[in-house]
Amino acid sequence: MIILGMVLLSLCSCIYAAGGEEKIDVIIPAGNHSPSAGMAPVGGYGASSDPVEVIVITSPGCTKCAAAERTLERIGQKVALNVTAHYYYTDEGHRIIDQYHARDIPAIIIGSEVIDYRDYGGESSLLESKVLQSLANQSLNSGPSPAIALPDRTSPIQGRDDATAGYDYDLQELSLSTALAVTAGGFVAGFNPCLFGILVFLAASILSISGKRGELMMMVLFFSLGIFTMYLLFGLGMQRLLHSEAIAASFRYVLTVLLIGAGLSQVVDAALLRQGRPSLFRTDWALQYFQAGVDRGRSSSYFLAGALFSLVKAPCVGGLYLAILDLISSKSYLVGAAYLMFFNLGVVLPIIVVGGFLALGMSPDRVDGFRKDHRVGMRLFTGLMLLALAPLIYWQII
Repeated sequence: MIILGMVLLSLCSCIYAAGGEEKIDVIIPAGNHSPSAGMAPVGGYGASSDPVEVIVITSPGCTKCAAAERTLERIGQKVALNVTAHYYYTDEGHRIIDQYHARDIPAIIIGSEVIDYRDYGGESSLLESKVLQSLANQSLNSGPSPAIALPDRTSPIQGRDDATAGYDYDLQELSLSTALAVTAGGFVAGFNPCLFGILVFLAASILSISGKRGELMMMVLFFSLGIFTMYLLFGLGMQRLLHSEAIAASFRYVLTVLLIGAGLSQVVDAALLRQGRPSLFRTDWALQYFQAGVDRGRSSSYFLAGALFSLVKAPCVGGLYLAILDLISSKSYLVGAAYLMFFNLGVVLPIIVVGGFLALGMSPDRVDGFRKDHRVGMRLFTGLMLLALAPLIYWQII
């Protein structure tokens, strides 16, 4: 029931946050200038002209986007602007990105010109200069500003091509270095005493019942698949929720508190284990459920055991998992889902590696001995890493 509830919560959160398109229209008047004032042009654009249409592609909780909007506000004191903001993950946002070939978030579109973040690298003075230049170019164009072209709804082939173009643009955002870093983060999160304790128990149970190494390898694969599936469903649901501006704005503060709490709990647990006292992260309550799955000896039972273990393992993985979700929340949904798959692959990679060695003949007692000898160090390392992440997330350094 707990597993079913977690799946339903993830799916409902996807549905809740998927609907509705985020759009903001802002008129920024040209300060106290008026058509009769006879003011000199600013950057080649007359201050008394009609408002210029400016489109901004943005993202919830994006500090770079907020800085770009402040620059537009300063320019709006000299030139009347009509600013329309679209979140990149909406249908309208994707259409604009595809039409104008925007490459970054934020992207500012004036007429047919696009100013990407990489064009000014966060320098507000350079951005202001580029915006004023685009406004000057726009004023020299006697024709009307090009309208945002909508896809031809009457042609199913055309609609399919437009959708494919959007996905192709998303996939271009994938970075090999980021994917490797995310996978490494998942590996660190998955490499913990919770893993070794349960894996040793399952391996010893299977070997005592059947004695077959092939059965042990099948257990490892389906057990890992259960963990991978549950964390992926949860991550996809959370990613949808983080695309809501209200949730994204407060998530940074909630995540900072959670990281501090998770980090301190890991450090305290390391101290308790060093003193020979019981761990805060007890998993013995779940052993009876894992034993029931082993007794059935079916792949579906191993999959459900992995799904249950994902809940048992949540306190060990949760802090770093939420931090990764926060880091990829500024990506498009498709790219974020791809990075989530890399992260979850890293989480189950220690299980596959250690389980593979067990299937090849390594003694479970040897693995359990490694767990007991190094669990203090693993807990302390995880705790300090989470505590170090907290200020970086709070001040949005990463």
